[in-house]
Amino acid sequence: MSENHREHIRVHLNCRVFIELAAAVGGEPADIAQCKTLDVSFGGLKVSLGRELTAGALLQIGVELPGLEDTLYLTGEVKWCRPNNDPETGWAAGFELLNSGDIDKWRDLLEHV
Repeated sequence: MSENHREHIRVHLNCRVFIELAAAVGGEPADIAQCKTLDVSFGGLKVSLGRELTAGALLQIGVELPGLEDTLYLTGEVKWCRPNNDPETGWAAGFELLNSGDIDKWRDLLEHV
């Protein structure tokens, strides 16, 4: 879906996000990218991060929403990733959220934003 034909309204909300790029294996720690949201919606989110992601990858995402004590754990598919204008992060990526993890809680919270 192009950015000009959104299914859900986007809300500009600054949240801290953790994306698991590779799971912990054989005692080695997981590869986690820390980033921030640029906008969020009922069905997805756009993040700014320090590395490129592969379109089509299914990744585990932890989101810390302002005012919410618990981290929400979601699964998202990378729909696109491209360079951005932020020299600290360098990349922006769009995720479509899948029906798993805390998706119902995510959607409930966004209905009240």
